[in-house]
Amino acid sequence: MTASDFNLRQSHLALLAQLCAESGLSNVIISPGSRSAPLTATFASHSAFQCRVVYDERSAGYIALGIAQQTNLPTILICTSGTAALNYTPAVAEAYYQQVPLLLLTADRPPEWIDQQDNQAIHQERLYEPHLQASYTFPSDLSHPDARWHVRRLLSEAIARCTRPVAGPVHINVPLREPLYPPPEG
Repeated sequence: MTASDFNLRQSHLALLAQLCAESGLSNVIISPGSRSAPLTATFASHSAFQCRVVYDERSAGYIALGIAQQTNLPTILICTSGTAALNYTPAVAEAYYQQVPLLLLTADRPPEWIDQQDNQAIHQERLYEPHLQASYTFPSDLSHPDARWHVRRLLSEAIARCTRPVAGPVHINVPLREPLYPPPEG
């Protein structure tokens, strides 16, 4: 990934955060990991969000559920790739049956790394079905001229589906290629 590819990805992640902010979402629960670092940095640096770090994903899921129950607004959950995301499942099921809005952003390995006997490389698309209002995958190829439009459409639809027609959890899987951190200046 070149520096310009890195910057392009970061601009699309910034668009994700901006659309969440414009939709009135403000609570973010982060279960940090290396693969999710770009998502974490994007949301943590945005002034519209109150970010809380909860290392245990199962606990994070229930904390997000409680916040969403109190605010009646989607709470954003961010975690790293692989089995870490599975730990949100109990809270996702509760949110589904209680009609509580959650927006799950799971970092993922790029598609070419799935089924390669690598760690943190499970099939994450549709991970929480059937306990979802909707499931989406963030595009991994952002170089196409229509990519920004696609990201905006996908995110707008995902955020809306958290509360309409029935509130509940929505999952966006976000495949991220390395480098995950900004290239050194120099």
